[in-house]
Amino acid sequence: MAASHNHRSPPPQPLSDSDSDGGGSSTTSLLRHSDLSESIFKSYFNFSGHSSTNATTADLSKIQSFLTSSSSGALSCLICLERIKPSDPTWSCTSLCFAVFHLFCIQSWSRQASDLAAARAVTRLSVSAEHAAETSLWNCPKCRVEYPKRLIPKIYLCFCGKLENPPSDDPWVLPHSCGEVCGRSLKNDCGHYCLLLCHPGPCPSCPQLVKVSCFCGSRQDVRRCGFKEFSCEARCEKKLDCGVHRCAEICHRGDCPPCRARGVYRCQCGKVKEERECCERVFQCGDPCEKKLSCGKHVCEKGCHSGECGGCPLQGKRTCPCGKRVYEGMPCDAPLQVCGATCEKTLPCGYHRCHERCHRGQCMETCRIVVKKSCRCGSLRKDVSGGDFLLFEIWMHL
Repeated sequence: MAASHNHRSPPPQPLSDSDSDGGGSSTTSLLRHSDLSESIFKSYFNFSGHSSTNATTADLSKIQSFLTSSSSGALSCLICLERIKPSDPTWSCTSLCFAVFHLFCIQSWSRQASDLAAARAVTRLSVSAEHAAETSLWNCPKCRVEYPKRLIPKIYLCFCGKLENPPSDDPWVLPHSCGEVCGRSLKNDCGHYCLLLCHPGPCPSCPQLVKVSCFCGSRQDVRRCGFKEFSCEARCEKKLDCGVHRCAEICHRGDCPPCRARGVYRCQCGKVKEERECCERVFQCGDPCEKKLSCGKHVCEKGCHSGECGGCPLQGKRTCPCGKRVYEGMPCDAPLQVCGATCEKTLPCGYHRCHERCHRGQCMETCRIVVKKSCRCGSLRKDVSGGDFLLFEIWMHL
């Protein structure tokens, strides 16, 4: 009798690839599923301090759903709509939906999709066939996440991607799993790794305990790494961009809003005062600055601005009005001297130069130089002044 008590029960039989619905097979599936759930979640529960009865909480419900389908043989390929048997090579989307497909089906799907995308790029974007083939993309049949052509699956890997051609005949290992610790990086790149055994579906949130601060930084707490961001529900009190006022919002994620405190502020040149929100306290009045320059004789002609106006532009080296002669050491309030040479500045017509002697003020607005112009066929010649030259060119092209 003692020997019978110490005898270890045989392992549950592996699922058959047949589609039999017999009662014995169902009982074996339930036993096998229960045993595998315990072993897959064991290290996670031991670390987090939760019991296996919580495996259906929101954080683990999606993994449990995938686990149930995979263990019971209820997984179906969404491409061929056939049941995925424990011995069938598979591929699973690792980006969003984590759906499982037959390896052969997803290979055919991805190649056809990438070839079609390349053909469209050649006809619509006028790119070379080689470049289109290299940059073509294909989508997951379920979640439509895009993958590059280089990620078309070539080999059968376990769920965590460590083992090629995982065994399908081990009753203590989930089909398509290597049975080892998953070890994939957890979401948000927290620096920790998945503690579950190789499993279908997404990895759970990180169970590590870390000491973190709330959003506003005023309170610290020890929390699970996967849920470390929290609000202390007090006022934020961070200094706003203005450096004067503080945030009145409840402790929040991200940047504080612009400062809305109202006050009376001067424009950048200091001449105009207006009541404005603090976030709009820096403004320009639109009038000339007119502050006295360093020479004490002239005023700044720039628009309203902040900072120094700079030195007087009339100090130091000065030139005659046409720019040919340079004078040094002249007072900034002394009138400019003309040099007596021909001005030769380009006139408004854009073709001729001013033929007057060096002079103060603007050159003549209308060019009066007369030139002969021919029509397009050459039969008509006409005297045209530089001021009318553009009009003549327009008329010739009508």
